[in-house]
Amino acid sequence: MRFCHGWLKEYVTITDEPRRVGALLTGAGVPLDGIEGVGDDAVYDFEILTNRPDCMNHVGLARELAALTGQDLRIPDANVPPGGPPSPEHADITIEDPDLCARYSGRCILGARIGPSPDWLTRRLASIGQRPINNVVDVTNFVLWELGHPLHAFDLDRLTDRRIVVRRARRGETLVTLDGESRTLTTDMLVIADARRPVALAGIMGARDSEISEATTRILLESAWFEPISVRRTARALGLHTDASHRFERGADPGLTVAALDRAAALIAEVAGGEVTEPALDVHPRPEPPRVVPFRPARARQLLGLDLPADFMRERLIRLQFDVREPDRDSWQVTIPSFRRDVTREVDLIEEVIRQRGYDAIGADLPQHAGAGRGRSDADRRALLARQALQSAGIHEAVNSILIDREDATPFAPHGAEPRGISNPLQSQAAWLRMSLVPGLLRNVAHNLNHGITRCHLYEIGPVFLPGKKEPLEERRLAFVLAGQGLPAHWSLKPRAVDLYDARGPVELLSDLLGTSRLVLSSDKMSVLAEGRALGISHQDQSIGWLGVIAPDVLQRFGIDQPVHGGEIAMEVLEAEPVATRRYRPLPRYPGVRRDLALIVKQDTRFDAIERVVRSVNTVPIEEVQPFDRYRGPGVPKGCVSVAVQILFRHGGRTLTSEEVQSAQDAIVAALEGELGARLRGPSRD
Repeated sequence: MRFCHGWLKEYVTITDEPRRVGALLTGAGVPLDGIEGVGDDAVYDFEILTNRPDCMNHVGLARELAALTGQDLRIPDANVPPGGPPSPEHADITIEDPDLCARYSGRCILGARIGPSPDWLTRRLASIGQRPINNVVDVTNFVLWELGHPLHAFDLDRLTDRRIVVRRARRGETLVTLDGESRTLTTDMLVIADARRPVALAGIMGARDSEISEATTRILLESAWFEPISVRRTARALGLHTDASHRFERGADPGLTVAALDRAAALIAEVAGGEVTEPALDVHPRPEPPRVVPFRPARARQLLGLDLPADFMRERLIRLQFDVREPDRDSWQVTIPSFRRDVTREVDLIEEVIRQRGYDAIGADLPQHAGAGRGRSDADRRALLARQALQSAGIHEAVNSILIDREDATPFAPHGAEPRGISNPLQSQAAWLRMSLVPGLLRNVAHNLNHGITRCHLYEIGPVFLPGKKEPLEERRLAFVLAGQGLPAHWSLKPRAVDLYDARGPVELLSDLLGTSRLVLSSDKMSVLAEGRALGISHQDQSIGWLGVIAPDVLQRFGIDQPVHGGEIAMEVLEAEPVATRRYRPLPRYPGVRRDLALIVKQDTRFDAIERVVRSVNTVPIEEVQPFDRYRGPGVPKGCVSVAVQILFRHGGRTLTSEEVQSAQDAIVAALEGELGARLRGPSRD
């Protein structure tokens, strides 16, 4: 944004050369991009950040410079020539939508003569690259760059009934703006209208049929405050960006409307003649109460790490036109000026103090903090271990939006619950809070498979939102999906499809890494999983998740035509437990003994029940219990199945004898028969 050095000197005494001025303001948080010219003709190019609309004008920059150098700020004269005719007799202002326009001020100038601007006015505008138009329009542009408040001048005789109505556009209304383009308006756009039609887009641009022309003699001057979001949406929708919209979008000063109006009216009377009506028409349906923020000098010192005197902090805040009251030494009450829309908290005031002191005063050394000695929290450590487990299983991390399509969310809703929607979504297809991580991962799988990826193994750790009494309940979960080829056991083997053991692997590895207690897998039924291919996951007798083969009808919803295995676990249950210190043990020094048992059990007997009984027989240490075959057919009684189990016995301190192993095996068979009715498979008894 361009500013003239000579113009800046009208509001503050400057003894430094332009480069020094640029360095001072850069150090105070108004960065300088470059300087052209020398002396009073020097033109600055400052990068004014979006939170500082108060600096988008010469008086605003002068205020910053005056505070830095200790000079006085000279506010331009805004005294209107006295004795003008009454304003209410010449114009009327009504605000129908005060939520979008909190204040609208106006004055009339009667008997003005439109013509070229005087040299001093054209030079000022030309110095920052502004093209002169006529004396009235040039004054509004001058005040914009002087005080930072946008203004607009209407030809009063072109306004039906000499009325101004601030309202939303009506359905089907159009407007030809000053650039000659016809704009179709929508009912959420704010317009300035007369008694019959729109005559301006509020805060953006005026209409061609109410503009100032050479025939204009009577002027209505507008100065208002418009709601920033409304201006931004209208400007984006219509593809318009103007100096006025640039400032209104970032938050103009509602306390400056009358002062800017009076300054412009006085200048128009000076350069174009005419009488200024009195008083200003000021419609203010939503006055803003003063904003008061508490400020603690001790907190400022603590946060900045600097021993700044209280007198220094008070003086610098007052220089920036903050009103400081001190009920006691430890806490001040600071009233925020209306032009500082960015200051809302104590920390913002602390930033103002350090801006005036200079950011270079903050030391480069990191502050010393006494550590708690534990490093990461247990929840963080468990999340890290979970990531390690899934990455070790060859699964890649994905990050998806918490907002998904309603049809994607519904199949994974618990007990038929309805997903919670948001009121203002950016996309209609992503307007519902997810209740599971799996739908997003299935969308990832479909995208990858459609692009020729033959192996798609993905996981995600993130929040889901479950139904609550009033507000959704947030729960942290881990989910994974496996599709396409599985990971081969060796490079020499042929590619194979993912199977249920690939899905079990990450869960078992996660259980091992977490180390506190096992995650138990047991047969289950779920609507999103294929029948007979579903396992529930429990932890200390509490159900925390599931894994299995996604049902074909669910996959069809996502456009997937091949099997997908997946699982989901509630992490908060696991993260609540302290993480046990992992200790590594040396490789076994003594050989293990493997024994295979072919058991006849009832058809509904689950393997976790078999494993529980086997491990309960602890006469000899048991290292592993793994199933490797399940058979139903000739040789197996009706209603039963044959399950082949391999048991690995190993003692840590010596070699086991065959007698010990046989005795343990006999005890296991007896326990299985007693608790589950199992028996060793032999010749058929049918």
